[in-house]
Amino acid sequence: MSKKKLILNSSIYLIGDLINKAVPFLMLPILTKYLTPTDYGIISSFGAFVGFLSIFIGLSLHGAINVNFFKFKHKDLKIYIVNALIILLFSTIITSLIVFIFNNPIGDRLLLSKEWLYLAILVALSQFITLFNTTLWIANEQPKPYIIYQLSQMLLISTLTIVLIIGYSFDWKGQVISLIIGSISFGFISMQFLYKRDYLLFKYDKKSIKELLNFGIPMIPHQLSGWITSYGDKILIISILGASSTGLFSVGYQIAMIMSVLTSAFNKVWSPYLYNILSNNPTIGKKQQIVKLTYIYFLAMIILVGILYLVSKFLFVYIIDDKFIQAEQFVIYILIANAFNGMYLMIVNYIFYIEKTSILAYITFSTSIIHLILSYIFIYTFGAIGATYSLVISAFINFISVWYMSNIYYPMPWGIKWIS
Repeated sequence: MSKKKLILNSSIYLIGDLINKAVPFLMLPILTKYLTPTDYGIISSFGAFVGFLSIFIGLSLHGAINVNFFKFKHKDLKIYIVNALIILLFSTIITSLIVFIFNNPIGDRLLLSKEWLYLAILVALSQFITLFNTTLWIANEQPKPYIIYQLSQMLLISTLTIVLIIGYSFDWKGQVISLIIGSISFGFISMQFLYKRDYLLFKYDKKSIKELLNFGIPMIPHQLSGWITSYGDKILIISILGASSTGLFSVGYQIAMIMSVLTSAFNKVWSPYLYNILSNNPTIGKKQQIVKLTYIYFLAMIILVGILYLVSKFLFVYIIDDKFIQAEQFVIYILIANAFNGMYLMIVNYIFYIEKTSILAYITFSTSIIHLILSYIFIYTFGAIGATYSLVISAFINFISVWYMSNIYYPMPWGIKWIS
């Protein structure tokens, strides 16, 4: 990919993702007016459960497809994707049985009835089918259909949310039902795209199954660590302080997520670009160029924290309903944590490329345990704001640790001279 195309694709992803994520922001005045902090807390609880299920249902198989896209011939890739879907089906069945057995204690902890737990399984499955489809668009350097697809799904979910909450006076159920309908519908649509784009060759392949499981199973601790970082604190807050505090924390978290939107948008373009370069035995000069771009990106993250914090101040004055004003205190710390997470995304691609996912799993899982322990201590000591302190500390440790290990397994000239 040329620099010009990289910039163009980055711009399309960025603009598309910003529009996609702008919709929830535009809905904040409505949702914070019609919903209570407790409603937001239960919505967050449902989202946390979907995220937890996704770890064991999806097994990060979309990552395996992304990494191997340039390594396989098209026919082999089609077989690989079908066998990934086979694994997805069986993992969903196993997960469903476990939820069926333990639905009472899970529901009591999350404030959700068993019906919502079962629907969450369908959401997790559908979202991963969609990920298979969108990952192929990204790898093919096709940002336009990817963005159109994402925006269409968000438009459906958002429209249903407004209709149910305002038109039919639903509480938290309005947003959750909209998410369920949108996810399942677009899961079916993704299967159609996979078939029509000729990415499905129905052939059981033991070798593909083994390779996919070798990639995905070691990723479980890694993904679990990500879930703990993203949702573990919310579960602790709802358990210790209640749904209302969780709702306030979730609104602050949602506003600060704009940083993650920016980093994710860039990484969607950067990762295939980097994988393509690494697969062609880059020269030391090319590696130095990559490192310089990475450092510029790090600097941009620091600057963005300040800019986005000022934007959040405006939002709480003019956009967010007054009953959520206490959510403002969380934003700056979550922005800082998300900046470290964005830096991590630039580094972790090297570990993905060499498929040392077991090393990554060890680091991220250890970091997540630190985060969970600190969150528990800090929430009891400082209240909900304590969770954000833990986020910053654990995000920094995770970033530095992954950077160190990536340089051991795939050395890069991180100590380059800027003037040469």
